[in-house]
Amino acid sequence: MQNSNPVANPWLIPLTLGVSGLAGFIAGKLFGDRKLSATAILRLVTSAFKKEGPITGSWIDHQAHPYQRFAVRTQAYRGAVTRQEDGEAVTYRFLADAYTGSILAVKRQAEA
Repeated sequence: MQNSNPVANPWLIPLTLGVSGLAGFIAGKLFGDRKLSATAILRLVTSAFKKEGPITGSWIDHQAHPYQRFAVRTQAYRGAVTRQEDGEAVTYRFLADAYTGSILAVKRQAEA
């Protein structure tokens, strides 16, 4: 007589967990450290500035540069957004994280 209850291989669960963990690790290495494009970063920054009012111009350097603030190291894009404030052009220079798009620094410069 055969037993009607199938017995699972005792290695099935550990093997499945190991393979899925390895697949997750490889996927994280392949897709986890991808930089956003400079164009996508500029779109994010300009949309944030447009919430405050219309902008008259913008640019971004398409080459990411090393950036370090204290112990944190990353790559950052440099760029600027210009808009009119009280009748004069004001430029805001920014640094944005190349991986997340977060604005790392903003500096206001009045046009001369």
